[in-house]
Amino acid sequence: MARAIELRKMLLAALVASCSAGAHALGSDYSYETFKTPDAVSWVQLCGTWGKDHQGTYRVVHAEQYAQSFLYVQWMAREANGSLHAEHTLAIAELDNDHADVALTDLTCRATPRGIVVTARAASGHDDKLRRVTVEVGPVPGQYRYRAQRTR
Repeated sequence: MARAIELRKMLLAALVASCSAGAHALGSDYSYETFKTPDAVSWVQLCGTWGKDHQGTYRVVHAEQYAQSFLYVQWMAREANGSLHAEHTLAIAELDNDHADVALTDLTCRATPRGIVVTARAASGHDDKLRRVTVEVGPVPGQYRYRAQRTR
């Protein structure tokens, strides 16, 4: 009898461990590394230039996973051979976590004298109010301003 109880405890512990292996905590941030695969990326746009002598360009990357959007801005520089590489990658904290539950559509990017402005329509999984999201980026790597405005 004692052996059967001990066996049940071991089986229960194994079951709990196997079920929780894929669980994510609410509010977990997702880095750009998560979306390096092309199947998650749905929109990429080069937009505007950065640096005193316009030595680089901004790249905006939109990815979708878990029925929500993730948005990243990269400061891209050109190598001597002409290829681009990311000098800096910025995750938009208001969107890039599994608790945000925001889906972006109709993304646009435009250059400004100080950086870029990314705009999109945003639908939240927490309510059914449509919003307009604006992200102003630049000129310093990592610097941005996020605004969400209600549209109805």
